[in-house]
Amino acid sequence: MVETIYVPVFWGGETLLDEKALKYFRENKIKSVALFRSIQFSFKEIKEQLEKLGIKVNITKAKRTSEKGQILGCDAYHDSFFETIIEDSDAILYIGDGMFHPKALLLSQSNSKNFKEVIIWDPISKSLEILDKKAIKAQIIRRKRNLRLFLNASKIGILVTLKPGQQHLSIALNLKQKLEKEGKKAYIFLDNTFDFSHFENYPFIDAWVNSACPRIGTDDIVNLNQTLINIKEAFDPIKELDSLDIF
Repeated sequence: MVETIYVPVFWGGETLLDEKALKYFRENKIKSVALFRSIQFSFKEIKEQLEKLGIKVNITKAKRTSEKGQILGCDAYHDSFFETIIEDSDAILYIGDGMFHPKALLLSQSNSKNFKEVIIWDPISKSLEILDKKAIKAQIIRRKRNLRLFLNASKIGILVTLKPGQQHLSIALNLKQKLEKEGKKAYIFLDNTFDFSHFENYPFIDAWVNSACPRIGTDDIVNLNQTLINIKEAFDPIKELDSLDIF
């Protein structure tokens, strides 16, 4: 049996905000931020830097992570975190590179009437970027469309991965039972990795439900012709549809 050992490795450079970034906080009169980061970046220096400016720094722990402030790409729902620090802050500050994690912070606000922008500070390139809800507009519009089509679907395919940490067969079986009580037909599809080009092999399926990483049901749907929603939405699609009112 192979033993896996996880060794924490941190970026060795400086994470401090530069003057351009600090100017943005001052000019926009930001008094509080919800601070998140990619795991390899420390937030201690930036926290102290912001507090010297009189900015309150709110930090929580995502339910799937091991460290405070850390965020994963799957933390794309409002209840992904132990505390509601986003609602209690003027803006969100993300420390890291790339767009995958910051977009999770946008998606977690899909049901929020008080949407907060995401300020991205990349310590490597020393660059500042601002993401607002327009960055996920296509995804939200497609989610609404898919939820409406799912409500009218009669034959549902439920995707279940075999990957550890993403395998939710028991939840999929519960959904199958619920759908069948509603007079629909539901089928479980098991695989290790989903190949969406294979959807065309099952033309009798009206809509698909993803039970693996939730970003499949938010990001990949933009490039799919077939109807696909996440399993969390499938249990109460009407409630989910009604709550998506940011556009």
